Amino acid sequence: MSTDRERTPEPSAALSRRSILLGSLAAGCLVLASSKTAHALTYSVKTPAEHAALPITWGYPFAVRANRGSGVDGYPGPTYGGHIGADYYVDPRIGTPILAVADGTVTAVGDDGDVSRGVFVVVQHAAGVRSEYLHMQRGSPRVSVGQRVFRWTPLGLTGNTGDVRPRTVANAHLHLAIFSGPHRTGTVWNPAWLIEGAPLPTTSPTQPTPVYRFWSATYAGHFYTASAEERDAVAARWPHIWSYEGQAYTAFATQVAGTVPLYRFWSAQYNSHFYTTGADERDAVIARWPDIWSYEGVAYYVYPVDAVIANTVTVARFWSASTRHHFYTASAAERDGVMSRWPDVWQYEGDNFRVPASGVAS
Repeated sequence: MSTDRERTPEPSAALSRRSILLGSLAAGCLVLASSKTAHALTYSVKTPAEHAALPITWGYPFAVRANRGSGVDGYPGPTYGGHIGADYYVDPRIGTPILAVADGTVTAVGDDGDVSRGVFVVVQHAAGVRSEYLHMQRGSPRVSVGQRVFRWTPLGLTGNTGDVRPRTVANAHLHLAIFSGPHRTGTVWNPAWLIEGAPLPTTSPTQPTPVYRFWSATYAGHFYTASAEERDAVAARWPHIWSYEGQAYTAFATQVAGTVPLYRFWSAQYNSHFYTTGADERDAVIARWPDIWSYEGVAYYVYPVDAVIANTVTVARFWSASTRHHFYTASAAERDGVMSRWPDVWQYEGDNFRVPASGVAS
């Protein structure tokens, strides 16, 4: 229950300064709704059709359904003046993983203390839309600024930090806000219309997720993504450039025990992506070639190449000086075929990381 700060609604003079008490027993809390006269909003609201037209594939922010308390001021349902998000109550109230509602990039992680947002995460999505997750448990954020996240990537845990009143376990909740443009003068979207009909995670966020592979005859290179939304967007927008080849292997959308980040770069000059698990290599590329390689954040998570983990295989890395592309494969047969057939085109640079053997395309 948050605007820029958490508060209870103002009493209504029209009812002798008595508020209407709405008992939200399902949510396990009480939500106060004021009957004060209508007021002008400082932000714009959109129709259901405009919500449905957003080019974003939504997911639910928890692994189980939650109960909604106060919603967004200006949309149907219980709310109060100036409330620009929706409050979701899930069990257990404190410590339940909060999941990203769509693919995007983390643009902010912070802690306002016992005022305003408390511990929060902000994710930027497509079409200028961003989602904000407030009142997280202190110390729980699992993401960092610049990190690429996917639908259902765990961001942190539910809590009652910030201006949550009363600050009780029963009142701990996720305040989810979805915006476009400036904070209070742009567009405020209604989470209820975007995510409440969205699916729950099909698998545990800690289970491997497919990594999809494309080939471009135009650029003479490959592209890899663990995002089904990005896969579909590439296939739809650039079918004349990128040919979908299917699943290359599996990796992890969130960091699990034993895994490390796989960092992703894009070069507009080479029309090429580059992936590395080496933080030193990442930093060297950023420092030495900022005009060639743009750092895009964490692509997904993999096992280190030297890890001793059962049922994993190595992913080989190649470099082509003629095409200015890297190529990655988890298939030993494909690796050996490339080395024997095109030694003058592809230089084998060694094994780069490990992935689950069960997810490797045959």
